[in-house]
Amino acid sequence: MTIKRWLNVIVPPEDLNEIDSVEVNVMNTSFYIAISNEYNTNWKETILSFLQYMEREFSRFLSNNELSRLNEAKRDSIIVVSPILFDILKKAEEYRLKTEDRFSPYLLIRLEVHGYKQSFPFEVAQHEETIPRFKNEDKPLIFTEGYQVMKKTDQKVDLGGIAKGYAVEAISKWLQNHTRSTYGIVDGGGDMAMWSKGDKAWTIGIRDPFYEEIEIGSFSIRNGGVATSNTIYRSWLQGETKKHHILDGRTGMPTVSEVVQATVVTERCLDAEISAKLFFMDDVTTVKSVLSNINRKFSYVLVESNGKIEIGGSRENEH
Repeated sequence: MTIKRWLNVIVPPEDLNEIDSVEVNVMNTSFYIAISNEYNTNWKETILSFLQYMEREFSRFLSNNELSRLNEAKRDSIIVVSPILFDILKKAEEYRLKTEDRFSPYLLIRLEVHGYKQSFPFEVAQHEETIPRFKNEDKPLIFTEGYQVMKKTDQKVDLGGIAKGYAVEAISKWLQNHTRSTYGIVDGGGDMAMWSKGDKAWTIGIRDPFYEEIEIGSFSIRNGGVATSNTIYRSWLQGETKKHHILDGRTGMPTVSEVVQATVVTERCLDAEISAKLFFMDDVTTVKSVLSNINRKFSYVLVESNGKIEIGGSRENEH
């Protein structure tokens, strides 16, 4: 499987003896997880089992899993879901509201209409013979006690990047609570969470979207979250039209933007994951206003199709 990584964790040779790490391909990406190993905690089996569970139950490319059962349920039905799926869906709905429909988890049908019906890599997709109508709805899912979800939509859910960001955050929290590690990092294909209880800082390199072997810059971070979105790798031809995987939840269409890569640094990985996609949907001023609804502290690095690089952030991070 070909894995593209737009962010790169740079580990100095002198640090290699201090960390305990594992790397695995799962959830259609490469996970790299590393923690300080002063207590020699046995943690890898638990983490790998969790990642396999996330892939098995929430991948839209697998049948007869929990996500597919939700999507196959009829409108107005009530479904009892697992605590994890309940939590992911609630968070996804919260982000939809905060971004005013720019982000939406209810885009699976539209992704398939635009040709994204198989996991990457692929280069060409067929046209759909029928194109179902797309519309935004006020309350597609209603959440009640007992992990019950009332389905009030005919749209289908794609958890995509939010499930990956959720997994990164969940693993980071578990490792901090159960391993007593003084520092660590969880990298899910560029969605990252890192922590440090001292002076340790992780160096993160940002790769050029046009020349992957080149880094356009790097930054150091002790605690927080990072995510990168890119429209070059997950793109394909449908007829003579170039399509990509980032859809605007307001229209159900692939975004049209000069931005080809967006990296966001903020306090939480999941906030960064959602925020990075927004830079493909509106001008920077509008996006910064929307991002303040998600997290008031953020920085970003944008790369445009002409190679121009723009760096900025919220007022809190501009000192």
